Amino acid sequence: MKRILISIVCALFLMSCTQSEDVETEEQLVEKEAEPVEKLTASQDDIRFVAGWLNEMTILFVNQKDAKDRLLSFDLKTGDIHTLFTATATISEVQVHPTASQLLVKTADDSTEAVIHILDHAGTPLNEVSVESSELEIQWNEFDASQLLITAFSDDWSYEIMRYDANDDTLVAVELPDPFPRWLGAEELVYMEDVVVIKQALSTGEETILANNANQFHTSSDQVLIESFEGEQIRYTVIDANGKEKYSWFSQDDSFVMDHAVFSDGTTLMMTVTNQTEMRPTSFLVKIQDGKEVKRQELQGGGALDCKGDKCLIGYSLDTWMDIETGETVKWLEIKPQE
Repeated sequence: MKRILISIVCALFLMSCTQSEDVETEEQLVEKEAEPVEKLTASQDDIRFVAGWLNEMTILFVNQKDAKDRLLSFDLKTGDIHTLFTATATISEVQVHPTASQLLVKTADDSTEAVIHILDHAGTPLNEVSVESSELEIQWNEFDASQLLITAFSDDWSYEIMRYDANDDTLVAVELPDPFPRWLGAEELVYMEDVVVIKQALSTGEETILANNANQFHTSSDQVLIESFEGEQIRYTVIDANGKEKYSWFSQDDSFVMDHAVFSDGTTLMMTVTNQTEMRPTSFLVKIQDGKEVKRQELQGGGALDCKGDKCLIGYSLDTWMDIETGETVKWLEIKPQE
């Protein structure tokens, strides 16, 4: 009889603990869902453009005040705004390095010269380089924040590609037939020639063909996403730095092509795809894991894409963030109508 009573008591105790854990988990989930997010309300004159995430709770944007351009940060949790950088010249581009605590700001007074400023997250200047053109394509090396790939365009759209090394403040010319190369790893570049995707080692100049019949590609760290045509179908392939295929899949609808892509890690990426054949193009945010589509969310009006953690900034002005897992969207930036 004692054994039976002890068993019953133990069972009741375990049930009580389980229920307590369930209640605690539910409370934690409710608390997470109820976490407040501050919103920024501004006039059209107050916001020149949104630059994207600084970290998982802070968004960067650029405005103008007293004839100066300012790079500011907005904290979604507190609503605090801080000025990180001020310039009398126009701020036209901002990039945040994915691993180093650095950001890049491009300014230009006119079309003859641009200045690239490299700062830490507090806005402290670290490096600066001037380039004889204001029309620049800038690629930051994800492995080494001291390395930039810069394409400077002339008025006739001829171009010069340069590698900037912040360690010794040098600019070295790079000869390629494509003005839009991308970093792959620390010392290799990927570019397209017609429909061929090619990898080139900077140190030796050795070239390797990665894909044929390609439409476009996207690199991230040490992997490449390639969009190519196979007959009537669109195929997506992710390969590693050695050219070995990691995984691939076919588009669900061949009328949709890739606009933007962001790798979350080695197995997960976010893509925006748009149907270019419609009078009013339809866009979707798609989550891919190991070559399988696991999430698809329609986007109103398409636009750019900037992801950090489990949230993405979407829309042409990046005025909305979306929770990737739940599909919840929040318009964090409200532009007041002009009076």
